[in-house]
Amino acid sequence: MRLSIVAGLMLGMIFTLSPLMVCALIAAAALLRHAGRGLPEIEWRVLTTTFAIAFGLRLLAIGALAVLGAVRHADPSLGAILTGDEVYVLTRALRTRDILLGVAVTKFDYFIAFDEYGRNSYLSVLTWLQVIFGPTPYAMRVLNAVIFTTGGVLIFRAARRAFGWAPAYVALFITLFYPTLFVWSMTLLKEPLYLLGTSLVFVSAIGVLGHHPRHVRAWSALGIVAGFTIIAGLRPGAIVLAASGIAVAIGLREMTRSAARLAIAAALLFIVAGAVVILPALKLRLIAALETTAKQHAGHVFTIGHPYKTLDEGFYVTPQTPASSSLTLTPDQAARYVVRSLVGLVVIPVPWQIATPRELAYLPEQLVWYTMVLLAPFGVVAGWRRDALVTALLVGAVVPTAVALALTSGNIGTMLRLRGVMVPYLAVLTAVGGCEVLETLASRRRAFDLGGSTAGLEGIRP
Repeated sequence: MRLSIVAGLMLGMIFTLSPLMVCALIAAAALLRHAGRGLPEIEWRVLTTTFAIAFGLRLLAIGALAVLGAVRHADPSLGAILTGDEVYVLTRALRTRDILLGVAVTKFDYFIAFDEYGRNSYLSVLTWLQVIFGPTPYAMRVLNAVIFTTGGVLIFRAARRAFGWAPAYVALFITLFYPTLFVWSMTLLKEPLYLLGTSLVFVSAIGVLGHHPRHVRAWSALGIVAGFTIIAGLRPGAIVLAASGIAVAIGLREMTRSAARLAIAAALLFIVAGAVVILPALKLRLIAALETTAKQHAGHVFTIGHPYKTLDEGFYVTPQTPASSSLTLTPDQAARYVVRSLVGLVVIPVPWQIATPRELAYLPEQLVWYTMVLLAPFGVVAGWRRDALVTALLVGAVVPTAVALALTSGNIGTMLRLRGVMVPYLAVLTAVGGCEVLETLASRRRAFDLGGSTAGLEGIRP
């Protein structure tokens, strides 16, 4: 009774200060209950403990930001410690809120609120939450953490059904505690909502393409529509990337159903590549598409931050925006640009590119990234034997996004943040590959020990 009274009083105080915070905490409790539904007791306990630690660390980090904000500012409700895009997103949402509520504003507020630059659906969500609940930067961080964790849970449940408990749990652990993901899971940015939308598309695609009853496929089709609806306004080309991922998965699955199909697909790919090289019209179209992405890359190079370059050096002499750029590529220049971009996505930032203490602190995470990239191919091979559909969808969730990011990015900080979009899916392939490698090494060790014992017994005479 006493604990109930104390808990009720604390909940009432929190609700008075921040109603959105209470809603987020209730959503977190509901998520935890759903995440462990149907799991064996020991798995449920491990999952509950992991979630408690992950969510508790996020609450501590958000609480530290609140304390620092209260110390630095007179109004703790607005004294959020904001960096980068968070400043723009929150201030724009608050300006729009003031306009909607009839608070005195300036012409500059109208200019920022209705500017086409940076407009996305997450900004609309953030604005309406500020209208309904008032300025709540810290509660919004908690809500974003819940949204991010929901996306991670969807991937975890799908991975567990396909590959078993150990790889699914390792992948979930990476997703929850990978430093970059840990940070942006509680930022005022669109990435948590984007992960929720893409994971919903991923899980629903399994239901549509797998061998399931009609009603399951119907609900899964609605899930894909819901996922597309979430990501449509978050990032330009988001639906194209998600649909491309599903198309890649279907193509890979169909090509590998038999040796004959694989041979036919290889022959078709060879013919298409030859046609691009031989036919001038196709070559010009491909180069024109690469010129478009190269202009975006060059524009990002001249943004604030630490840039990196994948075009030939002469293209960076005159700064130009993508819209006004006159950049053109020859076939050789285009080939070098593609190779450097794809390699850069994997290796950047290399140790000799580190220029600030913050980038030096990122070095351990970069080593983890290298490990994930090395283990992922083993995960594709092992995963294909266990569940080809889920493995193909994981590959589809990574490859189109990786290519688009590699060809358009030119800022290390932005690239690292966006690279995190692929990590939850890559983590599953990494976990499957890591478990497969460990099982192989263990079996070889057992075979070696058994062989040595047998050899020793052969030397004994009765």
